[in-house]
Amino acid sequence: MPTDGIGKSYMSVLRTVYNRALSAESRYWIYKLRHAKEFQHLRERVYRHPKADFSLKGCAEREAIFVHITKAAGTSIALSLFGALPYHYTAWQYRVIFGHKAFNRYFKFTFVRNPWDRLYSAYSYLNNGGWDEYDRRWAEKNLADVATFDEFVLDWLTPERLYSHIHLWPQNWFVLDAKDRLLVDYLGYFETIGEDFSLIASRVNPTASLKHTNASPRNDYRSVYSGDAIERVASLYGKDIALFGYQFDGLKRKRVERGGLVDDV
Repeated sequence: MPTDGIGKSYMSVLRTVYNRALSAESRYWIYKLRHAKEFQHLRERVYRHPKADFSLKGCAEREAIFVHITKAAGTSIALSLFGALPYHYTAWQYRVIFGHKAFNRYFKFTFVRNPWDRLYSAYSYLNNGGWDEYDRRWAEKNLADVATFDEFVLDWLTPERLYSHIHLWPQNWFVLDAKDRLLVDYLGYFETIGEDFSLIASRVNPTASLKHTNASPRNDYRSVYSGDAIERVASLYGKDIALFGYQFDGLKRKRVERGGLVDDV
């Protein structure tokens, strides 16, 4: 066997051992230690985009972190509160980016959405071109031969494909760490966005008002689901449904208490 082949095989084994021995967050901390200037720049820069600016500057200025879960009105919320979008980092990634001390001090919040509604919104959004060229190419590659939403849910979507695009990721992935510990202080709901936004704004940016942007044109999600598709989503997103209190057409709201979620009664 050629020497370079042995070397590649050896490095592959080392990478596998490294990934298994350390959590994703631990590996991210090591990356930060090696690229300190990159993380400082990330916390300070403003990335200009024709649709909206991206920046984490507002987090430090207002001592607040918005964990932006995709397709849960996050664009409207972030622009209204911070004037810029905060990327789609997970809560544990923010813990690395800002460090434990600041992360623990900052007010951390997110918004979640009915998984059946969110999935239909994501499908409609991507099918209509999404945010940018990456979304458009992904849709061309993955959805071109999918004729209907029912076909998408029943035939295309699998547990593995949930992670093929960030708009399909389970929502718990954004707010739980590797030990399933909740890392946010407040859980807002898309279904009660006005009430929850007002409460959050009173703490983060009292002069802010909610502006609605980036909505996907679509029908009421309840009108497009077959019985089989309802059950399929219940299986694929079961953890989100149980954690956040959702039913297909209902909600038993949860609130954050002592680092976990309890019924909001």
